[in-house]
Amino acid sequence: MSKLTAFLFTSLTSLLIATPAQAQWAMTCTREYNSSVNLRNQPSTRATVIASIPNESYVRALTWVWGADKMRWWKTEYNGLVGWMRSDYLCR
Repeated sequence: MSKLTAFLFTSLTSLLIATPAQAQWAMTCTREYNSSVNLRNQPSTRATVIASIPNESYVRALTWVWGADKMRWWKTEYNGLVGWMRSDYLCR
């Protein structure tokens, strides 16, 4: 791999994936009180749901990526499960 190719790959990767210095706590937020948020195995609404997390539950936000849907997806941890949630279902 040439130096230019390596530089471009590293630069593009850093634009697509951001890693916070520390994991942050966030709360799941939905419009309906008794609803839940899907935790998925990939950052996509087409990905497999691995858990449904109740509204107003605390999760650890680990890192984020821009999804193909042009939305920010957070890699989150909830009760030992790690998966992906869209940012519009998380609040601080």
